[in-house]
Amino acid sequence: MKKMLFGLVLMMASFAVSAATISIGNPTVTPGSFYLGTPGYSNSLLTDAQRTDTINSGYLTAWAGGSLTTSWVLSSDVDASFSLGVSGSGTSGMNSWTVSILSSGGALLASGALGSVFENLMIAAGDTLTAVVAGTISSSIFASKSYTASLALSDIAVSEVPLPAAVWLFGSVLMGAVALRRRKARQVAVAA
Repeated sequence: MKKMLFGLVLMMASFAVSAATISIGNPTVTPGSFYLGTPGYSNSLLTDAQRTDTINSGYLTAWAGGSLTTSWVLSSDVDASFSLGVSGSGTSGMNSWTVSILSSGGALLASGALGSVFENLMIAAGDTLTAVVAGTISSSIFASKSYTASLALSDIAVSEVPLPAAVWLFGSVLMGAVALRRRKARQVAVAA
């Protein structure tokens, strides 16, 4: 009987604990026209709350440069609110780069300069958001043709999911059955 009650307590606690997180997918790198190399990325840091990637623009030659867009898809299996910081470094002119946060339908939710923190973002269970960094790779001989981007999640708040009424009813019926069994056991002990 104690094992059954312990199992019930664990079952009820498991409804309250959520192992769900918001995940940041691999980046998609899209250079403008006239690039010679292969655009891509290499990941140098990946945790539950942060991702750092080195982005290769695809502009390999010293005189080549042009527009570059890098995007990451954020997904979640629960309703949640969070803040997202997006920063970057490594090539000239990045102070004019922009960050846009798009809904799964492509609508602009927020935008700002590279280095911004976007607060109070909301994501629904099974939905996605996209963080897009856009700028221009300099064609200067001395400018780097790659850069490092970091995305950091903070202030994650998972929406509470109410327990269905059936769970509470089942718990109360189970507790009533335990009480009746104890009462019956006492009556048998008194009669003996």
